[in-house]
Amino acid sequence: MIPEFNRTIPVGLVGCGWVAGQHLRSYRAAGVNVVALCDSDVERAKAYRDEFYPDAVVYRNEQAMLAHPGLEVVDIATHVAVRPQLVRQAVRAGKHVLSQKPFVEDLGEGLQLAREARDAGVILAVNQNGRWTPHFGALLACIGAGLIGEVVSADFFVAWPHDLFVEDKPAFAAMEDLVLYDFGAHWFDLIGTLVPEGALEVRAVTASRKGQSVPVPMQAHALISAENFIASVGFRAAERYAESGTFRVSGTKGVITHEGLSLGGDSVVIYTDEGEAHISVSNDWFGHGMIGTMRELLIAIESGLEPFNCPASSLTGLSLCFAATESAATGKAVTPDQTSARRR
Repeated sequence: MIPEFNRTIPVGLVGCGWVAGQHLRSYRAAGVNVVALCDSDVERAKAYRDEFYPDAVVYRNEQAMLAHPGLEVVDIATHVAVRPQLVRQAVRAGKHVLSQKPFVEDLGEGLQLAREARDAGVILAVNQNGRWTPHFGALLACIGAGLIGEVVSADFFVAWPHDLFVEDKPAFAAMEDLVLYDFGAHWFDLIGTLVPEGALEVRAVTASRKGQSVPVPMQAHALISAENFIASVGFRAAERYAESGTFRVSGTKGVITHEGLSLGGDSVVIYTDEGEAHISVSNDWFGHGMIGTMRELLIAIESGLEPFNCPASSLTGLSLCFAATESAATGKAVTPDQTSARRR
């Protein structure tokens, strides 16, 4: 059963790039009360307003939007380089915040933002939308229910033409860690919810391939290991044929598997001593993922409880991500506590 949330809470969106359209589409379908949009490109913001929320007010700068009458929540969907300061401004204005992922480029800054939100008496959540995609959501629910016991391994693989998607988006097409950081953050976040406590080691490699349409590495593989645990994630982001996405997560009492396209398929399968069960799921990553993160925040505002996507919950996955990019650059194994920031 999908939990209910308060649809009257006024929400404002900062940053009207491509991903903002995915936010607004899912918000409109779910009945989220978006009252304001903000972007330095006012015409772009107006286009989104006209398409999704005709009654919303458009602002050119975030300070003006933060003064919007009755505004309670700010969804910040900008690039990561400018996002922490925007989060800080919203928190200081007494607004609850949903921050886009990857959350920060420095783990220390993530902890500081969390402290500032707590001190201000507002809730800060991170848009870890992969946790609410149907196939990954089913995986986490089954594990949370203890259906496969203690997780001992987790293996993910994705093959798709991401280079064709970003080739007309300069900020992404020139991002050296595009695959491991910007896209891979979803998978590292998932693995971060599964890793055991204790020492971890991360090894990673990246490579380009003939025929890719952007100049940065579009292939990557990472291996995360600990005592009695191992996980892997493989990205082939410049493929032209047979797009696919799979995972296999093994536990002491069972296994959960999935086969689909890069952003999901229609079935998750769980195997235990009791037999085999197929869970039917939607393949709509954005529709479910985006509303899932916002719904979690809105429910937390009403209940006063910490949301599942609180800042602390995202930092383990980010530490794995930072370790992977460091390992790929140096050719050495890295422990996550050795690297606290995105490699530059």
